[in-house]
Amino acid sequence: MSRIPVSSPTNKPRFYYGWVIVWLSFATLAFHVVTRFSFGIFQVPLLEEFGWSRGLLSGAFSLSMATYAFGAPFAGSLLEKKGPRAIMPWGSVILGLTFISCYFVSSLWHLYILFGLFAGYGLSLSGFSTHSAIVPRWFVRKRGRATGIALSGIGIGILVLAPLIERLIASVGWRYTYVIFGLVLLCVIAPLAFLLMRDVPEDVGQGPDGGPPRTPEEMARAGVGHGGEGKGVWEVFSVVRHDIRFWCLILMVFAIGLNNNTIMSQLQLYLVDVGYGTALAAIIFGSVGFIRTFGSIGGGWVGDIIGRGRGVALAAVVVAAGLTLLILIPYFGGGILPGYAFALVYGIGIGAMSACYSALAGDCFGGRTYGVIIGFMEICYGLGGVVGAPFAGFMFDYTKSYFIPFLTIIFFMFVSLALALWLQAYMKKHGLEPR
Repeated sequence: MSRIPVSSPTNKPRFYYGWVIVWLSFATLAFHVVTRFSFGIFQVPLLEEFGWSRGLLSGAFSLSMATYAFGAPFAGSLLEKKGPRAIMPWGSVILGLTFISCYFVSSLWHLYILFGLFAGYGLSLSGFSTHSAIVPRWFVRKRGRATGIALSGIGIGILVLAPLIERLIASVGWRYTYVIFGLVLLCVIAPLAFLLMRDVPEDVGQGPDGGPPRTPEEMARAGVGHGGEGKGVWEVFSVVRHDIRFWCLILMVFAIGLNNNTIMSQLQLYLVDVGYGTALAAIIFGSVGFIRTFGSIGGGWVGDIIGRGRGVALAAVVVAAGLTLLILIPYFGGGILPGYAFALVYGIGIGAMSACYSALAGDCFGGRTYGVIIGFMEICYGLGGVVGAPFAGFMFDYTKSYFIPFLTIIFFMFVSLALALWLQAYMKKHGLEPR
């Protein structure tokens, strides 16, 4: 049987191309995920101009999460069959055109169609789930660190883009801000994906972690290959539905989705409510992203050492502590220090939790069908956003407080802690931990 062609010494790459994939995912996620989280910043001028209720406006965010979630497994199936270069760049194209079209929003249903449907679909093609499916193909021993670096792009995006979006809105208005952001996605991020994305290390004459290329037989045993070999969505589900690890991860990712999407969609409004100006609130919002970067990288590294399940459990405790600080900000009298204390603790927690969870899922189900499997998990991540954002908005409309939604998220963090520790023990007992 012939081997995958190996580059000759004269043309062999001097670096491991897997890091190009990591940094491409870093840059793409920085912009793509912020398209979702920026909704919290755009809410302020939209509410001022149109007078919609927070609950109804949050429904557009909820619909976007539902579209993303239910599209994720089908996007994963397309990814496995056609390859990332045929699928993921189009997510940037759709998101760019959607944001440019938001210039014309004049009614709530416009936002439901554009942000709720089209942005959600664009994110399903090139968002957390598809990028999380690609990175494990390139790394095994350093999977946690590589995943952490890729996902830290989300944090950098929030750090840089959230305050920038707020300043642009203040300077040129929310309509032109949508157009500017959309043009960057369409003219910068999409071309980079078309040019640089690859499927597996063997495409560039390398192997996982920079080792030698695998033979076709070795790739088949590892469950990886080239486009056209992927299984259908329901064919994959019929197999994994019998695996207890799948359901543990499903419940865990619902809690993560409830946390991330609820807090990041309501944070700007909450901070303004408790007395921060819009600019300072956006800086604190962005600081969460900055700290999240270190949480992602550090959490991935710690997860590689202590076990990814234990890493998720530790991160869940940190997230709960950050949310407690958020609740207590009014009792501390407001001010910069309590806001930054929240950003520090919460940012570390959510960054570490996302990195360790993604690496843990890769440990359990890495292989050719992983894109579909993580797509199913993203359904529950999306459901967390579908439930959480409008629940928080309507609870505020009714009680004028976010106390009940925040407390609910803290409860689910401790549910995640229990699930992660159980899954770590299960993997060890059955000899399934990566070596």
